[in-house]
Amino acid sequence: FCVYKNLIHFRPTKGLSRKDLLMKNMQRFGYGHLMPLTYALPHEYNAFVAGYTSIQKLSGATSPNFWIVKPIGLSRGRGISVVKDISQVAYSQPIVIQKYISNPMLFLDYKFDLRVYLLVTSFQPLEAFIYKEGLARFGSRKYSNKPETLGDTRVHLTNTSLQKEFGDISDRSHPAFLAGSNGSGSKVALSWLWKRLEGQGVNTAEMWRKVVDVCGKALESVDADIPNQPNSFELFGFDVIFDTDEKCWLIEVNSSPSLSCDSSLDSSIKGGLIVDTISLVDPVAYDRSAVSEVCKRRITHRKAVSLLEEDLCRILPDTMPRQNGEIPKRLGKFERIKLI
Repeated sequence: FCVYKNLIHFRPTKGLSRKDLLMKNMQRFGYGHLMPLTYALPHEYNAFVAGYTSIQKLSGATSPNFWIVKPIGLSRGRGISVVKDISQVAYSQPIVIQKYISNPMLFLDYKFDLRVYLLVTSFQPLEAFIYKEGLARFGSRKYSNKPETLGDTRVHLTNTSLQKEFGDISDRSHPAFLAGSNGSGSKVALSWLWKRLEGQGVNTAEMWRKVVDVCGKALESVDADIPNQPNSFELFGFDVIFDTDEKCWLIEVNSSPSLSCDSSLDSSIKGGLIVDTISLVDPVAYDRSAVSEVCKRRITHRKAVSLLEEDLCRILPDTMPRQNGEIPKRLGKFERIKLI
């Protein structure tokens, strides 16, 4: 299993999954305005100071100049903090520091972001599908951008692993409580949130269009750097957030989004995601004994003339894999992203 798991991953994808490299790629394509300012410290410390100072001068006392700090290489919210002054930035290890969106769109006074899933079936040429169901992740306390709240991760950070540390939410006004079976912990089904926002007069179709656009542009920015691998596909977790002007910001991309299920909500959404992913990829049946024979022959006769077409016909006797650009037989809740 481990051999096959390694084979189906695209390599390398760090230009997409590392915040600082993603920011550079987005800027290179003219898409930098879709991400908050992002720097890798210590080697971009001077650039960060310049960016911080520039924002401080422009905003003055009218808008908070908050930044979010995250150690490179850690996941599940470990080591994340929000700071308001350069003196609070310390890096005994490499970190990424990103401008904090201090005017997030709120729902029932709670901050939230969206975990959106994208399935990439090809780079060069790029082919990708976005899943229409996902998760809206909330803070467990109502939002405030007052400086004295910066240390309260329940207010400012929506990471599910972090919020789980505080136990079950008892506030009956919290979205996850109101969502019933569509909520769990501090998160709700994206489809439930869309319906509630529509009830408030929000144009969720336009919000979704912006999400698809931002995710598509992020993939376009790295397409040329990831080689074509016909045997591979990859499921990415995109984290996006809207501000009060309904602008969609790309926060980060996860190359190995958690598919663990600790609630019926997770089982429903992530279980459906897995089923629809396999259905869309539609791996063809193959002759295992033929694979073994071909591998043995190629190992024994390395200098022999390539018989790729013949070998493929032996290994895949009944059908050929779907070609890039062909409409998948089963899309499930996926929709194809229209790329430039």
